[in-house]
Amino acid sequence: MPSFPVRVAVVCWSNQNRSMEAHNILSKRGFSVRSFGTATNVKLPGPARDRPNVYDFRTTYEEMYKDLLRKDKEYYTRNGILPMLERNKNIKPRPERFQECTDPFDLILTCEERVYDQVVKDLNSREQETCHPVHVVNVDILDTHKEATLGAFLICDLCQSIQRMEDMENGIDKLLQEFEGKCGRSFLHTVCFY
Repeated sequence: MPSFPVRVAVVCWSNQNRSMEAHNILSKRGFSVRSFGTATNVKLPGPARDRPNVYDFRTTYEEMYKDLLRKDKEYYTRNGILPMLERNKNIKPRPERFQECTDPFDLILTCEERVYDQVVKDLNSREQETCHPVHVVNVDILDTHKEATLGAFLICDLCQSIQRMEDMENGIDKLLQEFEGKCGRSFLHTVCFY
């Protein structure tokens, strides 16, 4: 087992549902974890598909909560957005953009392929300073409350298995293959460097 805790980041589109559910579960399991989004703005479902609620990443979860509470408490409670924001504000003050974080991680888990592509592109565009490797793994998770919960437990199982590995660098590919067989999902994986 590694003598240090694996530093984990979980990244989805808006740092609201999938990454925050995984952040919540991983932090309860003792992981050093942060969560992020890669979008330009935070988007939450609105009264119609073409009318989302759009916020800047600097907007706190509390401000979003109060805004939606004022707009339509019953609707946003029924569709799960207010309970989700309640959870989020108990974890951290506001969403964060991955592209603005310079902290190093050992493992970055993304929740959809376009987010994976953005994370890899961002990491590869940075100047390499320490040559410390970071494994970027995509776990496709649908952006629903139920799938976010199931995906978070899968991410937690994966992180626990990686934490127990003696040699993450040489063992992660085999581990991902085992997880693919076990859960019926395919994973994207690449290594970038800081």
